[in-house]
Amino acid sequence: MSGAGRACQRPGCAGVYEDVGGGELYCGLCGLAPVVSGGGPESGAGPVGSPPTGVTRGAAGGRGSGSAPSARTSSQSARSRRSVSGRLSRSPSGRSTSRSVSVRSSGSAAGSSSGRGRLGAGLVDVPQVPRPDPHTMVLENPEVPERKRFCSRSDCGAPVGRARGERPGRTEGFCTKCGHPYSFVPKLKAGDVVHGQYEVAGCLAHGGLGWIYLAVDRAVSDRWVVLKGLLDTGDQDAMAAAISERRFLAEIEHANIVRIYNFVEHLDQRTGSLDGYIVMEYLGGKSLKEIANARRTPEGRRDPLPVEQACAYGIEALEALGHLHSRNLLYCDFKVDNAIQTEDQLKLIDMGAVRRVDDDESAIYGTVGYQAPEVAEAGPSVASDLYTVGRTLAVLTFDFQGYTTVYADSLPDPDTIEVFRRYESFYRLLVRATDPDPARRFGSAQEMAEQLTGVLREVVALRSGHARPALSTLFGPEVRVTETELFPRLAGDVSRLGARATGGRGRRRPPAAPVPPVSSLVRPVDVPAAALALPVPLVDPGDPNAGFLAGLVTSAPGELIGALAAA
Repeated sequence: MSGAGRACQRPGCAGVYEDVGGGELYCGLCGLAPVVSGGGPESGAGPVGSPPTGVTRGAAGGRGSGSAPSARTSSQSARSRRSVSGRLSRSPSGRSTSRSVSVRSSGSAAGSSSGRGRLGAGLVDVPQVPRPDPHTMVLENPEVPERKRFCSRSDCGAPVGRARGERPGRTEGFCTKCGHPYSFVPKLKAGDVVHGQYEVAGCLAHGGLGWIYLAVDRAVSDRWVVLKGLLDTGDQDAMAAAISERRFLAEIEHANIVRIYNFVEHLDQRTGSLDGYIVMEYLGGKSLKEIANARRTPEGRRDPLPVEQACAYGIEALEALGHLHSRNLLYCDFKVDNAIQTEDQLKLIDMGAVRRVDDDESAIYGTVGYQAPEVAEAGPSVASDLYTVGRTLAVLTFDFQGYTTVYADSLPDPDTIEVFRRYESFYRLLVRATDPDPARRFGSAQEMAEQLTGVLREVVALRSGHARPALSTLFGPEVRVTETELFPRLAGDVSRLGARATGGRGRRRPPAAPVPPVSSLVRPVDVPAAALALPVPLVDPGDPNAGFLAGLVTSAPGELIGALAAA
């Protein structure tokens, strides 16, 4: 059912796939995962995933590489990317050893337990995700599998800590390629107190910047927090500069964005290095990746999310991105791994890729299959952020095979995707959001959210059989309604376009009635009355002449023409 026990797809490898937990498979001999959602023959049975986040373009100055996270370097269309996200894996004893890097919270959520929550725009019921006990999320045996150990140096990324013969791989040492030191041993242990305030409970996961820890804030009502490594270097000057540069993250407050409380430093008693940590709220819930992978058909294949549920997630994500854009910030790396649902609320996590719109120096992070094609050359933008939302919606709603390879920058033929055939407006929204030309995409997160809400209304109406109308944000109501009958009643076998044939093939039919002149088929309508029956365009509040235009709407036609001529 899960694919465990199948022969490895790698040519020449005699190994078989083992289920390491969470439905993820790896070859027990070569350590490679099967090709899933990437065009493999059995990709429909594999989990939703994404290539690791990586550097798309290095910094112009030296700061970008100095604060780059540790991870693997790979190449896709001459673009360099490195891993900063882990996967759920288990040790041979069955205990959890490393989870995907998700910052989760036990804080109160905005939704209620009864009725429709905020998630879903009041149009659809999205299954709630309960908040787990934070203690259950702590890893009993924190370790990083050898296949996930890579040099953290931005221009290296070579495999490190690998076994040789009968000798197991080292968890600490120096890269044999560039000499850069590496360590996969947690720097903090249960009971350690960071900054005299945060008592460590244990490790949650391992990410590109090192281990992520669960802690208790002893200074603020013993609330649960997450400590995430800020740098993988002991350079105090570089750490101080990075902390100063990331202060803006603590100023972000939005219901759909994980809260950052503090930036602190901690002296590592073992190595003597001064390490920096981001203190974030702890979210209790599941990532969109986990939610999608939990849906399975009786045959064990992945069951894509309903379109209306994915649309609900997209609307919430766009609200969060719109807030960042309003503060001249770009998220850069939205994907299924970086959004958490807790109860009936969605939150963006992993703020490590966030950058200022005018930042031309810092390293740019992105993920193959989600990142817009122009980012490698032109850099990120609002349009590229919206592109990632469109790609995420596609990954969630159908078995998107080859989205990191063949379709890395495009969508499949709509004739081959049932969801696209059934919901054409959803397909058209994805086409616009992922257009290769940034200028042809949506102009803002708000605009895309409004269109996505309209698609959601249509999908819900088709599913339920009941219309779900809403007031237009662009047009007001008609001033006047014309006659209900524009066409005269026709006698005989005559259509409005002339005579039409009736009856079966080969049967004689009576002569058709005389065809009336075309002018008599349509009842004349008074032109001003027809114009008044059209919806009235609303005035854009942001228009400098909004007051002038609003006054013209109520003017008589003659006065309107005169006023426009005078203007």
